Order: sequence, then C-alpha cells, then structure tokens
Amino acid sequence: MKKALLLIIIVFSTIHSSNAKDIFYSIHQKSLHQKMLQQDPPIKTTLIVTSSPNLDEIEALQKYVKEVMPLLLDIGGTVIKRSKIEDVYHGEQKFVFLLVMDFPSKENVINLLNSKAYQNLIPNRDKGFSEINILFADDLP
Repeated sequence: MKKALLLIIIVFSTIHSSNAKDIFYSIHQKSLHQKMLQQDPPIKTTLIVTSSPNLDEIEALQKYVKEVMPLLLDIGGTVIKRSKIEDVYHGEQKFVFLLVMDFPSKENVINLLNSKAYQNLIPNRDKGFSEINILFADDLP
C-alpha cells in the first residue's frame, strides 16, 4: 500500500495536467476492483435505474432497452420491479421510469458496464433518455 501511495505522489509531482487526476482515479478504481476480487463471497447489489425518455428518440430508447436487458440477465440479474412513476406523495417527479434489479455479484455488473458490449450501447442510451441515473444499492451491515 505504501508503494502505491508513493506511486501516486510521484505521478502527481511529475504530471502537471488535468490527466493527473484521471490517472489517480484510474489507480483508485483498480484498487477497489482488486479488493472486490479478494472478498469472499461476492458482494451482492441492487441496481436502481431512474430515467425519463427522450420522446424525440424513441427508436434509440427501444434499441437500448432491447439490447441491454439480455446483458443484465446473462450475468444473473433478477428484475424486481419495472415501473412507470404515476403519482408523487411528496417531492417532485423528476423521472418517468424505474427499474430495480438484484445481482449476485456487484463485480459482474461493474465489469458489464465497463465491457465493450455495453459501451457500444451508450450512444443509444444517451439519445434515448433525456435523463438517466444508474445507481448501486448495497445491503447495510
């Protein structure tokens, strides 16, 4: 760990650009990924997606959903809830759709989201939704 910290300090002291911050976050993300690999059993997670469609790009939205759902199911995802938000008791309705899925391994979801297969879907995702949030909810200890 001390060597990793020293490496980060060296990187920050030798690189004087906005790339230094990106390098730090990349190193940090890899460290978190390694910790997840070492944990036994895998960390379970719930994926929560809130979204609003872009009504001008319905085809892109439909293509994204059609292609992303098999990817999520293939890594063990279980759909808990797919809903259209109709009423709000308190607060503002910022989103139209809600998706809740459970996964046996958070690592598998992260790997999927970083995969080439998912990266190829991002243009349709970004066109098809005017707003989308992809969140992880992990069980409390």
